[in-house]
Amino acid sequence: MLKQEIFKLSQKTSTWLTIICLIIVNFSVALIGHLMPKHFIARELFIANFATNSIIPLILIAASASIITSEFEYNTIKNLIYEAKSRQAILISKWLTIFLYSLFLYGLMALTTLINKSIFYKGPIRSQYWLEQNSASLLNVWLLLSLVFLIATMIKKSSMAITVGIVGEFALSIIGVLMFNLIKKWEFLKWNPLNFLNLPAQLSQPAFYHPLTRLTDLQLIGGNICYIALFLALGLVLFAQKEV
Repeated sequence: MLKQEIFKLSQKTSTWLTIICLIIVNFSVALIGHLMPKHFIARELFIANFATNSIIPLILIAASASIITSEFEYNTIKNLIYEAKSRQAILISKWLTIFLYSLFLYGLMALTTLINKSIFYKGPIRSQYWLEQNSASLLNVWLLLSLVFLIATMIKKSSMAITVGIVGEFALSIIGVLMFNLIKKWEFLKWNPLNFLNLPAQLSQPAFYHPLTRLTDLQLIGGNICYIALFLALGLVLFAQKEV
C-alpha cells in the first residue's frame, strides 16, 4: 500500500507545483539577501533554508489532512479497506508516505540552500547548528502533523484538520508570552504540547528560552517524540472504529 500512496502523491499536480515554488523561493530569498546585505543577515537566512522552512510545514499540513480525508470525500475509502490487510495498514502507509515526503522536502531544500549559499555567500557556515535547527524543525513539524492526522481520522473534510495544523504552527507567536506566564505560575503546564514547539528556539537561544520552557533540550526532544507517538496511536484507534 505504501507504493500505491507514494504513486498517488506523485501524480498530484500540486505536489510538483509546491516543489517548484519552494526552489524558486529559496533562490529568490538567497538572491535578495545577496543584493541587500544591509537589510538581511546571511547567516540567519541560511539557517532558515532561505525562508523555505516556514513554508514546508504548511505544505505538509495540507498534504497530511488531504491524504486521509480525500478518501472519504471521493468515496474511495471502502475500496482501500477491501484491498488492505487491515485499517491500521491503510493509515500507517499514509503516515509513511508523508514522512518520506517530509524528508524529501527538507532534504531538497537543504541541497538547494547549499547550492545557493555557494553561489551568493562565500563565508563560513555553522553546519552543525544548521543541521540541528533543521532536525528540530522537522521534529516539531511532525508533532503538528501527528495532531493533523488525529483530527483527519475523526472528520471527513480536510478543512478542519488543516486549520488546526496552521493554528498550531503560529500558536506560539500568538500566545507564547501568556503560556510562559502560566508555566511560571503552574510549572506542571510545562508539559503541554505547545511548549515542546519551542525546541528550535531553545537550541538557538538556550540561555533565554530554558528559564521560560523549564525543560532541558533532551526533555523537549523526548516530549516531541512522546506526543507524536500518542497522537498517532489515538489516530489508529479512532480510524479502526470509524464508520465508512
